[in-house]
Amino acid sequence: MSTSSLPTRRHTIIKNTTALTMDSALGEIVGADIEILDGEIVGIGPGLEASGAAVIDGTNTITLPGFVDSHWHVWGTLLRGVVGDGPEHGWFATKGRLGGHFTSEDFATGVRLGMAEGISAGITTVHDWSHNIMCYEDAEANLAVHRELGTRVHFSYSAPSAHPSMPMEKMREILAKGGLLPDAVMDFDNPRRIAEDWVPSSESLLTVGVAVRGPARSTPEVYREEWRLAREQGLSISMHCAGTEAEVERIHQIEVLEADGLLGDDMLLAHCLYISSTEREYLADFGIPVSMSPLSELRLGMGSPPINEHVAAGVQVSLSLDTTAISATADVFQAMRVAVGLQSISAKDATALTPRRVLEMTTIDGARALGLEEVIGSLTIGKRADLIMVRTDELNMAPVWDPVVAIVHSAQPSNVDTVMLDGRILKWKGELTTVNTPKVIAEAEDSLKQLCERAGFKPR
Repeated sequence: MSTSSLPTRRHTIIKNTTALTMDSALGEIVGADIEILDGEIVGIGPGLEASGAAVIDGTNTITLPGFVDSHWHVWGTLLRGVVGDGPEHGWFATKGRLGGHFTSEDFATGVRLGMAEGISAGITTVHDWSHNIMCYEDAEANLAVHRELGTRVHFSYSAPSAHPSMPMEKMREILAKGGLLPDAVMDFDNPRRIAEDWVPSSESLLTVGVAVRGPARSTPEVYREEWRLAREQGLSISMHCAGTEAEVERIHQIEVLEADGLLGDDMLLAHCLYISSTEREYLADFGIPVSMSPLSELRLGMGSPPINEHVAAGVQVSLSLDTTAISATADVFQAMRVAVGLQSISAKDATALTPRRVLEMTTIDGARALGLEEVIGSLTIGKRADLIMVRTDELNMAPVWDPVVAIVHSAQPSNVDTVMLDGRILKWKGELTTVNTPKVIAEAEDSLKQLCERAGFKPR
């Protein structure tokens, strides 16, 4: 689908809003006007004049950059209804039973449901960590939905690993489609094809990387070759790291990668709950960011995210949902509150992680993690117009004194009135403009039902 089917970019001015710019030079502006032309922020400040521009009344709103999710397995949204808790019914067990039965249509349905909810909740950029791709058509189905909805996406191509609990027949089928055992190198032709076939026509809304298994889940020969191929093709590298104590007992991945000379600022690591102080120093020295997922890390019992420890060591931290099959909803506001609360408990200090600092992690620091800080992440003249407007005249928000505190501690997705992405309005007065919501929900319910039937899976 072409981006031409999306809402038209218009010359627009938002009048009289409270702007949380997340730009250190601009700060917070009360009574701000924001002018947008051809998808670019061209003016910000009080009393702007924009002849001929469409006017959006910003009274009783807080306007801020759209949220950036730096680690989201969006395809997994389809499994939200059947993922329970614990080793038998939780995410990993359910994914192992159902992941290999996904069709390309299931991919599209899951991503459409996830991103529709994400956009509605104020997420304008997502690192789509697609770690169940079994064929190129799966990747294309995924990307087609992002283009259909108008999202900005960093797409990390990955491939499924054959799960030892799978029936042998299903394992052979997955391996035939491109699933991987630990001693097999991922096919780098597919991310190259995405870069060639999809990026040029994406209007700069798509960037491409790879999500690798790394030293904990592949052999030295494999991960070294995957690093080489990724850098040869100019692809950023993402990896899960130290998400459980069991994993870190097997291998300290960051130390192994440093010894192999593979660390670099083209990497992004997810979780890093159990890394050593030496490994933190390596991350800070090489400028490698960490994406933390407080909602999923708590639900799975992985551990409490050591956000402040990372930050104190000079490691850049951003936040993510991981997958809404675990975090339950695409609620960045809730993720921020949980992150703040956990750091307060850990430090026994209610100011350990401030609302302003955690809001940076979901906006400008998320953009930095994806290499997009020159494009998005703050309301800055010259950047693209990815922004959200949150209503303050609602029961759970009023009265607002400190707008940052209100966003982090009071707001919820239902307060997001308007979402603009690259100058296009994707949510207006509380309604999505590129999504038929009842149809998306009905398709997801039907897709999950058929998926479970194909897999012989009976939810509890």
